[in-house]
Amino acid sequence: MESFDTFYTIKILHYFVSCAFLIVAIWLLIRTVLGVFMKKEYRKLDQYLSFAFIANLYLQLIFGLILFTNLGLTSSSEFLNAGRAVAKRYWPIEHIVIMLFALFIAHLGFILSYKSQTSYGKHKKILIYYTISVILIIFSLGAIYLL
Repeated sequence: MESFDTFYTIKILHYFVSCAFLIVAIWLLIRTVLGVFMKKEYRKLDQYLSFAFIANLYLQLIFGLILFTNLGLTSSSEFLNAGRAVAKRYWPIEHIVIMLFALFIAHLGFILSYKSQTSYGKHKKILIYYTISVILIIFSLGAIYLL
C-alpha cells in the first residue's frame, strides 16, 4: 500500500512541476520575444528564468522516470499478463523519448545562449531552441492525452 501512495505522490509532484514549467516557459518566451523584437537587454531575470526552464525539465525527467518504472506491473500476478503492460508502456516510451529530445535541445540552447556575447544573441538562441523544445513537449503530451 505504501508504494501505491508513493506512486501517486510522485504523480502529483510531476503534475505540479509541469504547471510550474508552463508558467516559467510562458514567462520566459514572452520576455525572449520582447528581447528579440524590441532589442531589450538580457537581464539577470532572463538568466534565472532560463535556468528554471532547464531545472524544471530535469525534475520532470526524474519524476517521469520514477513513474515509468512503476507503471503497470504493480503486483506479481500481472507478470503473467505482461502483454497488457507492454501495451501500456508504448505511449510512455514515445513520451520519454520526445521529452529527452526536448531536454537536449533546451539544454543546447541554454549553453549556446550562455556563450553568446550580445543580448540579442542570447535572446535569439533562447527563443529558437526553447520554442523548439516547447513544441516537442506539446507534441509529446498530445501523443499521450489525445491519442
